Amino acid sequence: ESGGCYFAAEAVRDAARLSMQLLETHPDGFTVSDFRVAAGNTRKHAVPLLSYLDSIGATRRREDRRIAGPRLARTAEITEP
Repeated sequence: ESGGCYFAAEAVRDAARLSMQLLETHPDGFTVSDFRVAAGNTRKHAVPLLSYLDSIGATRRREDRRIAGPRLARTAEITEP
């Protein structure tokens, strides 16, 4: 849960995977707009999801960009039971 939004585990995993893909093409970090466009969602959902990834260490916010956090690869590997 972040910002009043609840996310399924697979949504968090998919967001982490998308973040990894974005970082391959944006090595200095990606913006909320980059993520929103790639995910095909709205800022209303992108911001809380990115904030959640920040809070669990999957990403880190650096000014207006997101960079990889220490738990990004692990979060992207989460599998459903």
